[in-house]
Amino acid sequence: MKRILALLAVAVLDGAASGEEFDGVRTDRLLSDEEFFLLATCGATPGGDCQGPTVRWAGPVVTVALLTGETPAEQETANRIDGVLTRAITAINRVGSGLTLRRVAGPAADICIRPTDVPEGTELADEPGISAPGIMGVGYVTLWWSDTEQITEASILFSTGITDIDLTSVVLEELFQSLGPRFDIEGSAYESLSILSQTSNATTTIVGQDATLLRRLYPPQP
Repeated sequence: MKRILALLAVAVLDGAASGEEFDGVRTDRLLSDEEFFLLATCGATPGGDCQGPTVRWAGPVVTVALLTGETPAEQETANRIDGVLTRAITAINRVGSGLTLRRVAGPAADICIRPTDVPEGTELADEPGISAPGIMGVGYVTLWWSDTEQITEASILFSTGITDIDLTSVVLEELFQSLGPRFDIEGSAYESLSILSQTSNATTTIVGQDATLLRRLYPPQP
């Protein structure tokens, strides 16, 4: 299993936060670009209804920061993530969408990445700026968005238990999902084809329908 929880998304409306857990959406076949977009962004099965809104950053630049760890294990994990994160940002920026990720220092970034030694399977609390309630996996994303469906803040937690063999794919996936494609794909059809595959960590690039999705969510600037 890729991880215990695919993603947790949180909508912040009028100052009150409400959370909903989103797991993988199943498909047993390859999808059209339209079906793929709807599954990834709003959780719709082919021909089905959305489970939630399609949310996106206002852009065109979204800042990303890797914060330091508070324990030796967390700092060691931050050190392992450092170069991987830089490559993940480059991979996303190369897609040619209308959104550019820019790495910065400090907790004021739009997307804050934190290593954590909280064990996988731990029930997380509602902690503003850190996470909404849910079950910790090797990676855990929380999004906050406005009533206009604009993402205002994102947090990504990475477990100190994440293995080096999974690191490249998981870091890229969590960063990709923090941009709005928050639903994983369950089933074997997209193993090795999409970064959103829930049952495989084989994908380490943003190509094919993943790239098409990102350019549709953030159309290139003329």
